[in-house]
Amino acid sequence: MNSVLESLRKLGVRSIKNEYGIMLETHEEDLRQIKEIDEYIIKLLSEMKKSCFQKVRFECPRLLLNKLTRTNETMITIGERVIYSKEFHLSRELSAMDYETWSPTESVSISFLADVMDRDVREAERFLMNMETELPAQVNKMYTVYKVKGEPVGVVFPHIEPDTESEGRIFWIGIHPKFTRKGYGKKLHLIGLSRLVNDFDAKSYLGATGIENTPMRRIMNANGCSLKHTVITLEFIK
Repeated sequence: MNSVLESLRKLGVRSIKNEYGIMLETHEEDLRQIKEIDEYIIKLLSEMKKSCFQKVRFECPRLLLNKLTRTNETMITIGERVIYSKEFHLSRELSAMDYETWSPTESVSISFLADVMDRDVREAERFLMNMETELPAQVNKMYTVYKVKGEPVGVVFPHIEPDTESEGRIFWIGIHPKFTRKGYGKKLHLIGLSRLVNDFDAKSYLGATGIENTPMRRIMNANGCSLKHTVITLEFIK
């Protein structure tokens, strides 16, 4: 399976693994060797059936997907997302706000995330464990809490995308339910961007959200991100 993922990487399709599944991604519309990519994805799905992984998720532009005939027929389309991007300049332009970085293993971190996600503690713990599996070298500096008058109101997880040198991403972002609709989302996202520039040395940012998630799209527009394209999300479950 690792050899298949490496072959896909060389062809322009990146991958990340966690405890439950494999995520494939490309944002290129005009990749070459389409037939080979199609064959390797189908081979991966076949090998996945014999592994411990439960699912494979694949995200790519529709134009590319239309050329991946077997992949399109085998995997199920589950959604569409919009991709935004932002180039960072040498001036560390983004202003600092009141935030702290927390350890992802502390009970207070797990409990706060559970509240923000409106999930039980076990689900929040699994989320953080998956984050550690996917981003082991960065996980201990990602948990960023935005505070207002000393009280935590939201959390954002900035990181550098694996297999890139300086492409910044946000693993997840959320406001505590009692602080929603107060305009804090824009500031929380800006903290994530600021940390990408100042603490992760990112040269650019790539952000994604559901095509119908109007509030998040407004936030990215307000923080200087530009609409790049849309991608289709597909899934194959064992």
